[in-house]
Amino acid sequence: MGDLMFIDNADDLRNNGSSTATNKGWPFEHLRVSGSSLELNKQSACTQFLGVALDDKDGIDGGADQNITVAVKGKFNFDLKPPRSVKIYQQFGASGTTTASDLFNQKIAVMDDSNYILGRFAESKTYAQNADVFIQTIFTRSGS
Repeated sequence: MGDLMFIDNADDLRNNGSSTATNKGWPFEHLRVSGSSLELNKQSACTQFLGVALDDKDGIDGGADQNITVAVKGKFNFDLKPPRSVKIYQQFGASGTTTASDLFNQKIAVMDDSNYILGRFAESKTYAQNADVFIQTIFTRSGS
């Protein structure tokens, strides 16, 4: 519950670029573009952002697909990695580990580049460990 989800609607978005599109939602930890860097994964997360999982399943149970509910708009609270001061309406995006280029399912980062945003902060905080945000998915983004 609370995982950031992407829509797997193009080939090579998972498994280091060796996947076939499933047209299903997957947690961000599975988003790994072929030959990717953390920056490319963050950009793909933005363009494929489906929403936030509202159920406590990762979509697979013993190899069988599981249906889950995904919110495509709303206000949520996420941990920041790294902790930062944030301002209301400031942009946020996916966060991950630079050593393996993996994205985190439930952590976000302050983002200046609009090519990477998943939404905006809903509050101002000084050196925040977590913060409330409004998400902007492929369904709610301006111009979609």
